[in-house]
Parts: sequence; C-alpha cells; structure tokens
Amino acid sequence: MSRRPRHPGLHDAGGREIPHRLIEVRSVPTFLYDAGEGPPVLLVHGYGDTADSWRRVVPGLLARHRVIAIDVPPFGRSADPDVPQLLDFYKGFFPELFKRLEIDRATVIGHSLGGAIALHVALARPELVERLGLVAPAGLGKAPPWWWYLLSGHKLVWHHALRVPSPLTPLLVREGLKRFLDWRLSYDHTKLEHDIRHLVDMHGTPSDLDKLLKAGRCCIESYTGRLLEDSAALDVPKWMVWGRHDGLVPSEHALAFGRAHPDAAVHVFEDCGHYPHIELPARFNRLLREWMADTAPGPRLRRVA
Repeated sequence: MSRRPRHPGLHDAGGREIPHRLIEVRSVPTFLYDAGEGPPVLLVHGYGDTADSWRRVVPGLLARHRVIAIDVPPFGRSADPDVPQLLDFYKGFFPELFKRLEIDRATVIGHSLGGAIALHVALARPELVERLGLVAPAGLGKAPPWWWYLLSGHKLVWHHALRVPSPLTPLLVREGLKRFLDWRLSYDHTKLEHDIRHLVDMHGTPSDLDKLLKAGRCCIESYTGRLLEDSAALDVPKWMVWGRHDGLVPSEHALAFGRAHPDAAVHVFEDCGHYPHIELPARFNRLLREWMADTAPGPRLRRVA
C-alpha cells in the first residue's frame, strides 16, 4: 500500500488546527476548512495544490472573517468529479457550495488556476462575489502557458511512460516533478522547500501524476483566450498580486489586467515567483488587509417604494 501524504493543515494564530470536514457538493465529496465569524472569505487554491497553501494567510483573516478554504476537486482530499471540462463543472460547483454553506456573497480570493476559477465564477454568477482577489491567476493570456501543453500531450508521451513496468518509474516521476517545480515555482527555492516536497508527495507516484495530468487536460480544453477581455464586465472591487519572476504564469499579465481595470489594486512583487502569499507573506497580508479595509461594504440602505 502506498503511503499517503501528510498534509500540513491550516491553523489559527495560536497554532490550533481550524475545523474541517467533508461535504457533498454536486455529488462530489469536498474537503474544506470553515472557521471564524464575520463577512465570509472563500480561498481557492491553484492547480495540483490544496487549501493548506493558504496557511500563512488564514491566521490574519480569522479575527474578522469567516474563512472557508477548500480542496478544489479533484485535488487534495476532495474526490474526483470525473468530468470532461473542469472549468464548466466549477461554474455549477461553486454556487452549490455557497448554498450548502448558507452564504449569500463572499470575498473570493483565488491563486493560479484558482484565480481563473474565481474569475469565471464572478462572471457567471456576479451576485455571489462581493470582492475579487487574484493571485497570479491563470487564463489571462491568449493561449495557455507552454507548460500546460506538456499536460495536454500526456496521451502521446506520459501515458506510456508512466506505465513502463520498472521499479525506477516512481523515483523518476518524483525526481522529474521536483526538478520542474524547483525550476518554475519560486524566486528563492528555500522559501518553498517544504511546499515543493508536499506537492511531490501528493503527485509523486505514477497513479497520482496520472490523475494530475488528467486534470490538466480538462483545464486546457476549457481555455478560450478570452478571459481578460470578458473580465471587463466585472463590477466589483478587484485586487491582484503577482511575482515578477513567476515561472509558471507570466507577470506581464498583471500589467495587462491593470490596463483593462484601472480601478483595480494591482501589485507586482520583485524577487518573487508564483507563490507571493508564501514567498513574501508579510507584504502580501499587509496589502490584503489594507485593500479589504478600504473596500469593506457598508450597511445597505433599504429602498423606499
């Protein structure tokens, strides 16, 4: 039996793990953390990751907010929805998630693929999204990042390579995955050492990598190249953070987003890669708190008929 990865978990400022559970959303068992009181904040992680990637952000939010962080299916501790196009699945998944959690609206913050998901949800169901935070979101270019084509070519290359009956295959998978992540994820590898090890532990067997690549194909098949253009319809407070040295999604997309949305708060961090909320958490959290304070919705007045 293969050893399953040990997840780091999410904790409050006192180091206590916050409550978590599995719920059924669109018939898919979905793992989530749910803690705190106040206006809700939904955190949506990136491709192949888990809710635990927000561990340096959650403690600062819990004082004033109900914080929900999920393992987006099919990743982490959630089940695989086994659908042909994940982004289409998410358009129905998130409204049902809000209903199950009895949330009318939330501040939605998404990283990488989670940023693309957040944008799609805000466009499809704008009444659900109070404010929109984007951290190096995927999907803003005219074509997918080049590395996604490695995933789309899985049936031609990886499909056979992963099934070579060799005791070396798991070792080669782990080493190849680690080298790719070391190369593309961060500006300073030492700041993501534990995170990279965790990602390798989650996807380092042939079967786990096979599942990851399948999800990649589902995402690339939903890529339209129109997300930035479509985002012009958004009418909510918008906040964006990107690392200048992002090796997965080009930081130039932040500048394009800023031109398309001059009302958005856009920040590009120097000496930072694809994970600004982990690589530079103090700056990230300070800017996030300032934006949330500046854009906090006031009491709504009832219209008099």
